[in-house]
Amino acid sequence: MVRSSVPETVYYSHFETKDCGEVWFAESRRGLWRVNFGSTKERFMEELHHDGVVMVKDPKATAKTQKLLSEYFAGKRRDFPVTIDWTRVNGFTRKALQVCARIPYGKTLSYGEVAERAGSPGGARAVGQAMGKNPFPIIVPCHRVVASGGRIGGFSGGLHFKRALLELEGADAKPNRSC
Repeated sequence: MVRSSVPETVYYSHFETKDCGEVWFAESRRGLWRVNFGSTKERFMEELHHDGVVMVKDPKATAKTQKLLSEYFAGKRRDFPVTIDWTRVNGFTRKALQVCARIPYGKTLSYGEVAERAGSPGGARAVGQAMGKNPFPIIVPCHRVVASGGRIGGFSGGLHFKRALLELEGADAKPNRSC
């Protein structure tokens, strides 16, 4: 991909949740760029700076995404009709995250099952690494990927957040292969 020398404008905003603290998110004209929760504004801004963009705080430009995320955290939303900008996610990470994006609300898959569906049987560790790089948590629900045998597995936001999200969805930590 050829990158333009003109930095892309990315609009960002945030809101507070009861169980997961502040949720920061950013989007451009191409779609959702990043979601970050349980973190600080400083960390979120560092991540966006790393992406080499012009950042503009604009709650009006991000109102739809904020509404969808707020509804999710209130237990009133199960899906996210948003456009995701996949251009900065490549290779196996992209394949694994796209499989993850199709895991239904309240269901889980194991790391191994995601690896198999992403075309890499035996690639459970690679799935774990891909989930850890997920720039779109909640929207691309990496919290729904669990270890085999009912163990919760890891989560870059912290296991307490993963448990809270699975509880919010009424999901069992055991993989639901039927999804």
